[in-house]
Amino acid sequence: MVNVKVLNVSKKFGKLEVLKNISFEIKDREIFVIIGPSGSGKSTLLRIIAGLEFPDQGQVLFDEVDVTSIPANRRGIGMVFQDYAVWPHMSVEENVRFVIKNKKDADEIVRKSLEMVGLLHKMKNMPSQLSGGELQRVAIARALAVNPKILLLDEPLSNLDEKIRKELLIELIDIIKENRLTALFVTHSQEEAFEIGDRIAVLNRGQLEQVGSATELIENPSTQFVASFIGENLVLKARLVKALSPNSFILNIEGMGEVYVTTRNQLQSPSENLTFIYRINTLELANEKTPDSFMAKVISKKVVGNTAKYYLETENGLRFSITVPATSGNEITDSVVYLRFAPNRGYIFSS
Repeated sequence: MVNVKVLNVSKKFGKLEVLKNISFEIKDREIFVIIGPSGSGKSTLLRIIAGLEFPDQGQVLFDEVDVTSIPANRRGIGMVFQDYAVWPHMSVEENVRFVIKNKKDADEIVRKSLEMVGLLHKMKNMPSQLSGGELQRVAIARALAVNPKILLLDEPLSNLDEKIRKELLIELIDIIKENRLTALFVTHSQEEAFEIGDRIAVLNRGQLEQVGSATELIENPSTQFVASFIGENLVLKARLVKALSPNSFILNIEGMGEVYVTTRNQLQSPSENLTFIYRINTLELANEKTPDSFMAKVISKKVVGNTAKYYLETENGLRFSITVPATSGNEITDSVVYLRFAPNRGYIFSS
């Protein structure tokens, strides 16, 4: 268990600036998640905290102790990688035993670690006899066996199928909480981040955009990038026709014409050219054109179980889909549909 501080960390590879003045804190016993698009610097940041890479500038502190120049094997960390990193010539038991420094208590530590991940009955098996989910459980057991101050997980579930991934995610949460661990979890999956994270950091091109709970990121994004990155969104170019209040506007939206919208955030720097971002799953069906709605053409429809998915296209060629309950009251029978921007759901930013 440890409190981690990252202070003004920057890193370059050649001329490429991978991390730019990053600062945040991971609280003791917190599950802290880093998300962002490919190339945003997620894994590099984790490797710096682990001691596998060293920053060009800045510090990493464990419980106020500067560990910036201390190598990974002296930081008291446990690491789980995307590719399992299980030694194929060793049994399950031997893979876990190998990392244990206190050989006197090794038998007990091996048994306890494998029991936590549900693999005690397969301790004599070789890696070739295990499934992908079981191999990752071995990797987790090995990380736990070193009694880590902090558990670092780099895309640990990305190679697993959906069913196993969900099962192992729940098990990971239980293991981390039951052992009162501090954990840093890097993932490209927002679903994983929202399920496991107490707080989440959003990275973009090496910069820290926002840190907050899942609810804070979804409901109150602080930047245009976070608003467009979190969830599935319409990102629309718009021209300001009239500002009716700090969060209500008449916009001329590209391909939709003039539309009345109210937003969750206030427009900080009014300008003629704006970006309007709206969560697709909060669009509402309208029977006719209203001041706060727009028209879309129905491309196709697919019914899956109790839901119907409609693939739509706007006049300027923007394509997206909406999902509604597959009931007669919600059935779309026309070739065009009107969709309404619900009040106080969108986000507006100066372009």
